Amino acid sequence: MIRNRLKEILLKVKKRVFTGNLGNTLSTFKGTGLDFSEIKDYVIGDDVRGINWKATAKGMGVKVNLFNEERELNVVVAYLINGSINFGTKRIKQDAMAEVMGFLSYSALKNSDNLTTVFFDEKLEKLFKPTKKLGVLEDTLGFALGFDALAHEVDYRSFCHFINSSIKKRSLIFLIGDFYGDVDLSSISHKNEIYALIIRDRFEENPTFNGDISLVDPVTFGQDDMSLDKSSLKEYKKLLQKHDEKLYKHFLDHKIKYGKIYTDDDIYIKISQILKG
Repeated sequence: MIRNRLKEILLKVKKRVFTGNLGNTLSTFKGTGLDFSEIKDYVIGDDVRGINWKATAKGMGVKVNLFNEERELNVVVAYLINGSINFGTKRIKQDAMAEVMGFLSYSALKNSDNLTTVFFDEKLEKLFKPTKKLGVLEDTLGFALGFDALAHEVDYRSFCHFINSSIKKRSLIFLIGDFYGDVDLSSISHKNEIYALIIRDRFEENPTFNGDISLVDPVTFGQDDMSLDKSSLKEYKKLLQKHDEKLYKHFLDHKIKYGKIYTDDDIYIKISQILKG
């Protein structure tokens, strides 16, 4: 089953990326990173935003910082494992997240960029170190599809600490998850360009049934028996909307770009739309 799904995603990813322009979209981020080189005298035509005011204040003329432009893009794809990703109607969110990861990873590798893949919940579960080899894609997708997400929960603060301590070069970081619970990415380094890709199933945002139901927490396995009616469903939707509004504000406050992808979406198209802003 997993093997068949892996082959299906690989074929879809390679075909869509090869014939589309997602790789070109990623390439627009090239050269946005800068490495400091030296301080030099200002000459007409230099970017005034590079003026080093501290050095200039010493009275030796106007000084500017000189940088070496980074032409090689560092891409980090972070797969955030929460028990709630093991849910879906037409397909589970875990499967859709793997496909998102596949598109982003293959696009980066096709552009000869450095790709780092991270699987994280309460801690680092798996790290695929920076590589440009296409062969890593089969390994990362296999891990994404085969991991048992139940009983796991993302510790966002630990994740931020890991990124800040392990990702030294300025990077384009994609966070893939459903982003439920207490999401706190406030401490992640702002030197990076970050995208949060929110994977949801339409049914969990808009349940349409009434009657008795047993709900099982995918993290603690605690079970609640309840009766759902129009009033309780309305309250549920209200609480979820409030959660997401808080989530979006958090992303905006910390300069994290974001977009939502549903399990029944054309994932390639949605990723392209999100990256183009």
